[in-house]
Amino acid sequence: MPLSAPPPPRVAVLDNDQVVLTLLRQVLTDAGYEARALRTGSGAHEVLRLLAPAAIVLDLPDAADAPAWRLLALLARDPALRHIPLVVCVPDDGHASALAAALGHPLSTLLCKPFTLDGLLADLERLLDRHAGAHATLPPRASALP
Repeated sequence: MPLSAPPPPRVAVLDNDQVVLTLLRQVLTDAGYEARALRTGSGAHEVLRLLAPAAIVLDLPDAADAPAWRLLALLARDPALRHIPLVVCVPDDGHASALAAALGHPLSTLLCKPFTLDGLLADLERLLDRHAGAHATLPPRASALP
């Protein structure tokens, strides 16, 4: 009896823009990930605990009081989630990057907006590679767009 292939790594994508969520979910799915798209508002923290993703992609707007910033702080403090690698998408203004770094999520990488889809996939792959315990079946690298 042949062995079944292990499931692809689950990646949670969090943003408040439904168009962005749909695009990123499709790009990650096409790249071989099991992508779950979530709005960043109320309840996202609990859903992430249930999903137990191999990685999280989180968009941070420039407003420091936004729900995404509160979620980032929760992720850094939650023992069940702080081990999950995190790609934090920030405006390229220096201010957001400094604030995100100060929040101190131990396994994060910053990706400045605007970014390319191939850049996102490369950063995600590097992050998962650095934290090998977070994934067992990273898909082979594929281009995001034809």
